[in-house]
Amino acid sequence: MSLVDVNFLTLAPLTGHTLYQPIRTEASASTSAEDDSQTPSPAYYQKYMKRYELLIEYKNLRNPKHSPTGLYILPAVSNLYEWHAVLFIHRGYYKEGVFKFTISIPQTYPSHPPTIRFITDMFHPLISRDGTFDIRPQFPEWRPRKDWLSHVLHYVKNSFREGVIAGLDERTVFARLASQCAQLSASEPILFDQDDGSEIKFSPLSDAQFEELRNSILSNA
Repeated sequence: MSLVDVNFLTLAPLTGHTLYQPIRTEASASTSAEDDSQTPSPAYYQKYMKRYELLIEYKNLRNPKHSPTGLYILPAVSNLYEWHAVLFIHRGYYKEGVFKFTISIPQTYPSHPPTIRFITDMFHPLISRDGTFDIRPQFPEWRPRKDWLSHVLHYVKNSFREGVIAGLDERTVFARLASQCAQLSASEPILFDQDDGSEIKFSPLSDAQFEELRNSILSNA
């Protein structure tokens, strides 16, 4: 993936994610008449319906009303309940920042909220030292089927606006540290790190690759 602004979420192929798996093989189904009584339980259907609902919610994030701009999300190939994301910031104290984070979705979702953890080293009042993003100021009590992943993602994006630090006493110091945080996130050793734990990878572009990409974007504009 090239370092360009992505203003929509791409629906990636979810290879490895199976919505339905038969519980019997052909061999076992033909061994005896007793197998005819082996039907999937309600819990089995509930499990896969939840997976299907999560896929639908992911697909709906392509709608600009459901996802903030400058955000790219990719579910893990091996785990539908773990999403990898990168956020591009263009304004404010975190201008030009490129911040990677993960979204861990409990299998009890939407009854329980997701967990956001930043992979990029962050300096932010809502992000702890281990990278955990605190959603409690916006969601003091999680409301199942009223609060959704899209609401959490909008809150994450909005938390980088200047308004979140309006009440800080040491505003000048914070602004300087936030700017340093953004610059570090976009530095080559950090940006092109292939072993940072994120499934979203960046690589440098040659001049020829850049021109090819630029022409492709302009021709499709």
